[in-house]
Amino acid sequence: MKTTLLHIFRNSPMGRENLMQSAYFVKQQFGLSLAVYIPESTQFGMDFGGHTVSVQLDGSYVAFPATARQHAEEVLTQLKCDCEFFVPRERLDAQMPLIPNEWAMMTCPRVISEQSGRIGLGHLGPKVRNLVKHAPFPVFIPSMSFKPWTKVTAFFGGSGPGAIAVKEGMAIARLARVPIAIHTQLHGTTREACEKSLSAAGVTGLATAGDVAWRVYDTGTFEENLYAVPHDSLVVAGAAGHRLISELVFGSKLEALQATLPNPLVLVGPDCRTPWDRLPGGAE
Repeated sequence: MKTTLLHIFRNSPMGRENLMQSAYFVKQQFGLSLAVYIPESTQFGMDFGGHTVSVQLDGSYVAFPATARQHAEEVLTQLKCDCEFFVPRERLDAQMPLIPNEWAMMTCPRVISEQSGRIGLGHLGPKVRNLVKHAPFPVFIPSMSFKPWTKVTAFFGGSGPGAIAVKEGMAIARLARVPIAIHTQLHGTTREACEKSLSAAGVTGLATAGDVAWRVYDTGTFEENLYAVPHDSLVVAGAAGHRLISELVFGSKLEALQATLPNPLVLVGPDCRTPWDRLPGGAE
């Protein structure tokens, strides 16, 4: 399962868009397969090294069960994407299946525990934050509607988690054979300090070997400079501890990133495994 993306299917027009994005992501990544989970209840648990994250889905995830698999198969057939339908074998209790944690990636909408109309683009639901905080894999957060991405933008503000996000972005870009740009907004740090951080993480040499652009902004606001992120780019960002994307300095930066950019997003949490495992030939 370490080479499989897990997608939790919602049998609705929004769920269709999300599944299309997961299928597209898998087709862009060499060696990555797709598993689709059609939930039978609104709860499931994931055990991350003794810490169990309880995920509460809203009612839309279990609506119209009679047509859920048919609709998922129709989407995947149209996109010519193979998948397996995942059925949990273990349970925490009668109402809560236990989902394994050995995935390469997991697709998760910006909010999973409230109706999507109740949470705006610029907010991550608390259940999503908790999942990202503990997951040993990246979490893929699709955009509102499907749109192919042709490049990758990784956010880096100088921290260790930011360097991991750059590595994840580079792995994705290399496998998809698309260019990558690193986006850095200087705030309380310098370009030289960021270069040292990238070098210590073993990223600098790898970056110069491929089609990588490093865009460093020392003027303008963070929100203003987000305009430079291409509309057809997959965005990759790091998360650290209790504060998501802490290398962007303030928690409000996450809301700014989400509210400003309609792009699909990959979040790399503090416990995330190295992304190089997905590259042909292995690790770092």
